[in-house]
Amino acid sequence: MKVTGTRNRSFPERRETILKAACGVFVRSGFHAASMKDICAAAGMSPGSVYRYFPSKDALIEALIEADQTRWAAAMDGLPIEKGLLPALGALAEFGLRDLEDRGFLNLWVETAAEASRNSAVAARLRESYQALQGRLASLIHAAQKSGSIQSETDPRVLSCLIFAAFDGLILRATFDPHLDARALTRGFLEFIGRAIGARTPRQKGLR
Repeated sequence: MKVTGTRNRSFPERRETILKAACGVFVRSGFHAASMKDICAAAGMSPGSVYRYFPSKDALIEALIEADQTRWAAAMDGLPIEKGLLPALGALAEFGLRDLEDRGFLNLWVETAAEASRNSAVAARLRESYQALQGRLASLIHAAQKSGSIQSETDPRVLSCLIFAAFDGLILRATFDPHLDARALTRGFLEFIGRAIGARTPRQKGLR
């Protein structure tokens, strides 16, 4: 294979190139049908170069999970928590809705969840990612409980797990129901959460 345009790239740039190529191949073919040869071709790099960064397909899948965790963590760190828990959840929901509107993301998420059900290494990495993100959300919930802005005394870790589980269910439903009104369901879910935790549901400008 003739490789062009990669010689002068930095380590992070080459790694990102490979991850983007792998993501595209996984979305089109699925994890099991995709081959490292396909990924090398999509990245425009030799097998030796790709294996230097990722020794296996599992390593690529785990790296994609890590990248998604980093992206969500950054979104959560930027939430407007000073406006209250529900506005913060509304902003997080808006971030998640953009993922739901991306068919490639949906396909990749389902592939990842399915792979985790039969691959212990991928399952461990996905579990670690969820725990980290749920821990962030649990901290926000705990702060809201301490400030008295919400009345619920339910364990913040339980509430954060339920919120993520509900969003996961929405993702799964969206993969096979193209007529699903995710935004309407999200508005309803935020209202439900607001009542459950004893907080007023603010009007979400971003959720039209």
